[in-house]
Amino acid sequence: MEKRILIIDDDPAVLYAIKRVLTQRGFIVYTLESPDRMEEYIDKCHLLVVDIRLMNRSGIEVVMDLRSRGINIPVIFITAYTDFDNIVQASKLGAVDILKKPFDIEDLLRAINVALDRDKGRIVDHYEEEHKVVGASKAMFEVFKKVGIASTNDLNVLITGETGVGKDLVARLIHANSNRKNGPFVVVNCPSVPWDLFEVELFGYVKGAFTGATTDRKGKAELANGGTLFLNEIGDLPYKLQAKLLSFIERKAFYPVGGTKEITVDVRFIFATNRNLKELIAEGKFREDLYHRMNQMEIHIPPLRERKEDIEPLINHFIAMVNRELGLKITGISKKALELALKHPWYGNVRELKNVIYKAAIDTKAGVIESLPLKEERAKGFSLEEMLDLYISSKKESELANALEELETTFIRRLLERYGGNKSKVAQLLGISRNTLNAKLKE
Repeated sequence: MEKRILIIDDDPAVLYAIKRVLTQRGFIVYTLESPDRMEEYIDKCHLLVVDIRLMNRSGIEVVMDLRSRGINIPVIFITAYTDFDNIVQASKLGAVDILKKPFDIEDLLRAINVALDRDKGRIVDHYEEEHKVVGASKAMFEVFKKVGIASTNDLNVLITGETGVGKDLVARLIHANSNRKNGPFVVVNCPSVPWDLFEVELFGYVKGAFTGATTDRKGKAELANGGTLFLNEIGDLPYKLQAKLLSFIERKAFYPVGGTKEITVDVRFIFATNRNLKELIAEGKFREDLYHRMNQMEIHIPPLRERKEDIEPLINHFIAMVNRELGLKITGISKKALELALKHPWYGNVRELKNVIYKAAIDTKAGVIESLPLKEERAKGFSLEEMLDLYISSKKESELANALEELETTFIRRLLERYGGNKSKVAQLLGISRNTLNAKLKE
């Protein structure tokens, strides 16, 4: 059976190129520069390929109108722009795929094959976007798409990436665009909770559970009922606590500390970590069953140094923020300062960039930012020798035997954190083999 495809794009060159390739592959292709005559073709077509930004109307609006009338034709969106609002909306409308121009024809053919083989898409109502996120790179384009997909379901999501890339922001975006957006968004920051109090923090306690428990107290799990529970930096959770967390995730039920009555909650789980969980599993420090339960869908946020295209729009975004928050009148950034920003490694990622722009803006007060405070600051103003002197003087003589090992361990861990758990990279930087590094980590 011949497959008919309708393509709507206000660029005649794009229409010609796509039609020529698809016709050669046996498809019947109709092309329109606007959706005005779409009704003549839509009923006889098996697939719609539409640009998100059209001359007089949004492709999103076109598809929403079709969905509201019960027309569930599979859709592939194409766009030249990395726009969070539109990409998330397109994903929530059940788009088969969203392709960024210029795209490879093989990517389009792959999406077409998926569209023609699968069931008709779901209808999703229009929603109001409450948050703003900035990104112009292909990597962030993919992140936006996954945020949109995650917002349409209740799958457990694992967000990975280095410290400072914005994992918490992505978690909040998923919640804000989901059908739980009117419910609570509750955060458990795992490293900041003393491990002997983790169960109390998560599950709460009943009166008389321990000395000082004079009243019942709800835990974060119960407070998140009807909304989203976000467990940040889950890779730091001790192994002995992971079994109880796994049970809670699977059953969505728990006993408060000291309680005998089980409580059931309706929550959506989102997790985040800057650590390599697969390596922790191999080292026996993280449960594999917990990992698979958490990771029903993964969203990885690359470090800023791997997506330089995002630096300039982020700078402009932070300038607008600092002007609004502090009443400054910064009009932009100089070409020289921007070039320095593009060359900087940004090991602190987006968080570091924001801090640098805020400091520069406060110093500048008005006009163009001419320079950025990018010089590496010495930790607390001390040289390496001074810091070592302080470290040694803080130890008892009986503790010095283990000091060298402690320093080496801390140094290797810091490198692993900086390079996102990439052992091969760290081994290369240290001039040792990966096996040697693994042996040191095992010790």
